[in-house]
Amino acid sequence: MQSLATYCFESVVSDVSGRLQAIDQIVDEWLTHKGAADPRAADGDFQSESGDGTGQFSRKLLETKEGSLREIELLETAHTGATFTTSVQVASVGQNIAVCVSLSAAPGKAVVAPMNLNPRCPWIVRALITRFSEWKFGNQELPVGLAFDATTPNGIASLCDALRAPGRRFPIVVVSTDQDEAVWKDLPQRLAEHLIGLADVAFVDAESSWALTDALGPQNSCYLGAVRLYWPQARRNGVFEGIVWRAQRLAASFGTDAAGMNRFVASVRRIVMSTAALTVLPPAAIREIQNAATKERFQALNAAERERELSSIVDENARLSSELQEARGELARLRWKLAALEHQRDEPAESDDLDAATSPEDAPAGPTPPSSGEIRYYKKIGSGGGVDTLVPTGACNHKAGNWKPAFKGDQAEKGLLKLEGRNDWRSIAHCSACTGGGRWRVHW
Repeated sequence: MQSLATYCFESVVSDVSGRLQAIDQIVDEWLTHKGAADPRAADGDFQSESGDGTGQFSRKLLETKEGSLREIELLETAHTGATFTTSVQVASVGQNIAVCVSLSAAPGKAVVAPMNLNPRCPWIVRALITRFSEWKFGNQELPVGLAFDATTPNGIASLCDALRAPGRRFPIVVVSTDQDEAVWKDLPQRLAEHLIGLADVAFVDAESSWALTDALGPQNSCYLGAVRLYWPQARRNGVFEGIVWRAQRLAASFGTDAAGMNRFVASVRRIVMSTAALTVLPPAAIREIQNAATKERFQALNAAERERELSSIVDENARLSSELQEARGELARLRWKLAALEHQRDEPAESDDLDAATSPEDAPAGPTPPSSGEIRYYKKIGSGGGVDTLVPTGACNHKAGNWKPAFKGDQAEKGLLKLEGRNDWRSIAHCSACTGGGRWRVHW
């Protein structure tokens, strides 16, 4: 069984009974959508209307002195024989309601081969998050599937605060929507919709990416159409842990059409979901209610039954604890290895930084110094101290007539000298149509 993702969130509500009834209705909708004829039955079979195989479901309610626990399990079998399981648990303790949804899959036959899966956020998770707004995970508001606009001064300040927050629980994906460089137009919202409940998504433009660079440094920024995933609470040598996809690499690896965007969204979704499967733990309320139910059932037995049950529980608990500890260690090792291999498959080159575009102080403009007669293009991503911060880029698609000689480009010339370490260029021209500081064409 391969764990694909885990979603957990909690809320404190005043009308617990009303909220649980609303959740029961959402479960009914979900099972009906899947093809169940009687979604309120304790269990049932159905021909999947949303998939391509058969399915079974079960519903169970535990009522204890500690609280109540709703457990719903949905199993779907694809035409390949593979089985996909969605487990939903809803715990109610006092005024607290906790939800945990886990996805897993098992191959249809014994075979040593990777399972080519493309998991998505379950409909029931999306419905619960969008219909009730106060869910939290670790006291942080849940990502609600909307991309955050960080193109304004207030927006970029909020993004920087969120990235640096010591208590951040969720990864943040930042998309550079630089209109001269971005590969796909609607990428921020598409990512936000697919990462609902697991990751926040923000977008910056050419101008606001300068502010991001000024606040976090070039090594932590996102610009020139790149996409950057920032993991929470993890920094090494002043650099945020995460993954960066440059615009050129996105276009080359996934394609520039809508299908290419869908492939990239699926790749990011797999990375985030598989990480959540490893790191997200069920709320404590669920285990407390399960333990309370076991105790109450045990106390209702007579002496002889209690002795047999106790002996069985002790033996089973010891066996399961040992197996669980061993399995968790092995699963953690395999999951991280799998995540690395999947990312390496999607992104053959290294992607811990923006390569040559990451830090002008540390990285050269290209694989070789400019040669005599060569034409190279550069773009401004920030400025400071009277010097523009330039990074190498490709030619734009604007008309040749937009290139004008740069007679007053002192800051750009200083930035070029800083980047390349030389000033023996023949000419410098500036594109009047490029945005965000524009683009420079340098004839060496």
